[in-house]
This record gives sequence, C-alpha cells and structure tokens, in this order.
Amino acid sequence: MPRLKFLLIPIGSAGDVHPFIWLGKLLRARGHEVVVFAQEMVRAMPERAGLPTVAWGDAGEQEGLVRNPDIWHPRKGFELIARYASQWAGESLAVIRPQVEAGRTVMVGGVLALGARVLAERWGVPLVTVQLQPMVFMSVAEPPVMVARGEWLARSPRWVRLACRGIADWQVNRMMGPAIERVRRSAGLPARVGPVREYWDSPDGVLCLFPEFFARKAADWPGQAVVTRFPLYDETGDRPADAALEAYFAAGEAPVIITPGSANAHAERFFREAAAGCARVGRRALVITRYPGQAGALPGGSACFGYVPFSQAFGRGAAVIHHGGIGTTAQCLAAGVPQLIMPLAHDQPDNAARVKRMGVGDYLYPRGFKPERIAERLEYLLTAPGVKEACGAFRQKMQGQMSEDQVGGLIEGLSDRALRRSDGP
Repeated sequence: MPRLKFLLIPIGSAGDVHPFIWLGKLLRARGHEVVVFAQEMVRAMPERAGLPTVAWGDAGEQEGLVRNPDIWHPRKGFELIARYASQWAGESLAVIRPQVEAGRTVMVGGVLALGARVLAERWGVPLVTVQLQPMVFMSVAEPPVMVARGEWLARSPRWVRLACRGIADWQVNRMMGPAIERVRRSAGLPARVGPVREYWDSPDGVLCLFPEFFARKAADWPGQAVVTRFPLYDETGDRPADAALEAYFAAGEAPVIITPGSANAHAERFFREAAAGCARVGRRALVITRYPGQAGALPGGSACFGYVPFSQAFGRGAAVIHHGGIGTTAQCLAAGVPQLIMPLAHDQPDNAARVKRMGVGDYLYPRGFKPERIAERLEYLLTAPGVKEACGAFRQKMQGQMSEDQVGGLIEGLSDRALRRSDGP
C-alpha cells in the first residue's frame, strides 16, 4: 500500500474527538501521514497524542456552545448545533483544502464535517465518513429510539415508521439544509434535492465505529456502510497516572462512578440525585467531570476528579451512572460493569435502549431520575445474577472485536478505490 495522507476531521467534544485520535494513531502506525483538523477548544487532545494538528475556529465561541444549556435539550440541542453548520463548514473547508495533495490525500470526517463533504463533492477529494452511533441512520427496517420515550416506534406498523422518518428528514432539512446549500453554492456547486441524512454520508465509504453485536447493519442503511468496532481510546498512555485516584480506590470498596460526559456543564441536578441514590444503597461515589464545581457536596467517602481515563476506572467500579454517550457506553461494556443511564438528547436515548436490551444496564429519563428510583435500579444492577452474567459476556465480546489491523485494512481499501475513481482537486 502506498503512503497516503489522511486528513482527519472530527467535530465536537472529547467523545467525538477520541475515535479520530485512535484512527490517527492506527493509520500512522501503518506508515501513513496523518493530520488532524481539530476545533480550537479540543486541539490539545490530538496534540497530546503526538498527532500533527491544525486548529480552527474560536475557542471562546466553541466553549460558549458547550455552556449553553440548550445543548442537552431533546429538541433545542440539535437546533443549536444546526445553527453552526454553515459556519463550521466554511471554517474547516478553508484550512483543509490547502493540505490536499493530489493523488494521495483521503479525508476522514465525522457526520458534521460538512466542509469536507463539500470539498469532496466539488473537488473530488476522497472522503470516508465516520459514524459513531447507529441512531444517525434513522432506519425504518430497524428503528432506533430517535427521541426520548420513542421506544414505541419499533413496534409500530411500517407506514408509521416511514411517516416518522419523513418527519425527521423534514426537520433535519429545515434546520441544516439551507446552511449546507449556502456552502455548496459558495463552492460553485448546483442546487441539490434530497435528505441531508443521505448527503452527510460520503459515497466513497461510511465507517461505523461500533460492532455488530451493538447494532447490526439494517437493510436500509447506506450500502457503502461497514460496521467495525468500538475504538475505546480515552487518553490512557497520553496522560500521567494520578496518585490521588489510586489512593481513593485503595481506601474502600468499589464505588459507583458518576459522569455526565465531557461536554456537560449543566449537570448539577444529575450529580445531586445520583449521589443521593448511591448513599441510599450504601455506596460511595466517584464523580468524574470537566466542570468539578457543579458536583456540589458529596456524601462521605466520595470524591470528584476533573478527568480520568475511563479504562483506568470503570473496571474498578461497582457500576457507572452516566448520560448515555456512545464512548462512555462502550467503555462500560469493555469494563464489564453495569450501567445506569439518564439519557437527555441526541443519540443517548437509543444507546440507553440498546444497553437495556443487552441486559447490562437500565435507564431513567430525567423526570424519573430521583434518588429513590436510582437506588432501586442500582440495587437490582448490583445484585441480579443475570446482569453480572450479561456484563461478563459482553466484556468477552469487546475483547474479541475486529482488530485494529482489520480496521486499517478496510480504510486503506476504501481509500484505494476512492483514489482510483478520483481525479483530485
């Protein structure tokens, strides 16, 4: 395989960036050149991993988006992100294009890397889209839980499922379509008609970074989609060991670990209720949050840490209470630890429903996320033999995932075919 130049374009918080660092390290180890295009707010992550990084955008503006409470609202969250679609596409396209070298460059971008998608369409630069969660495909054949309390959709007649996807397409097109068209027109592309859902997946290839046992490929997913594995990168090895964390684990029995995701700056109630639920079952709590001020007063024997690689902690916990992000969910599966989820928005309700169906955890929506119900669910998850068996079984499945070498070979195969079809910029 000739030495290629891979341009990696993640957009989002740590859970969106970590999989691309994993890909970057994998591709560099196979002899390829790698450049990561990271939003300014998260540029330190790929830099700390030793990957060449080009930062773009305004860190203050990006941090402001994270601190906007609407980001976790079931409806307003996607609307808020959609408002930035055009700006992010323009900002990223401007820094990516100068790095393209004809005949050897392949872009690898997340679902929101629409600047890369426009660059691929307009100038013929190959692009592999990375999908981190199955919900984004909006399948009719195997419906995901697209909104909170949307579990009923999978049991409904096909015409209802088709109608719901039509409504979802209309909403996504309304919020993102005009912004995408502005960027496409500025690049000299003609107007297009069709769902944004179909546009954000590159025809060159779609790499699904989750395994078949979490979500099998449905008949109506894009034909070019390939289901692979969870990446599991969490900065272990790129950060020094924390002596205080080791001392905490050594000081008592396994704690319940509580984390709301790296980008959640509005989790005060989540922490308060979760910690109270832990106290009711007599468990100390280990809180992990980038914003430690929101943790408040914790029960005796509990502690709060600003950042801990999950692979260093989850396997030593009794259970994990979290938000249902795909990266956190995967780390729980790898650790073989039961999980209690409070899903808010985006892919979280669907991930939570899958966890429950797998028998490795349960979930409570925010209105029901109260100490007495948390304690009830925790007690079951901590004592039920079936849960322990399921956690052990899926831990073994995680250990038997597709190898990094196989993933690297898939990417190289997709890239080679795309480069053969492309004339370059």
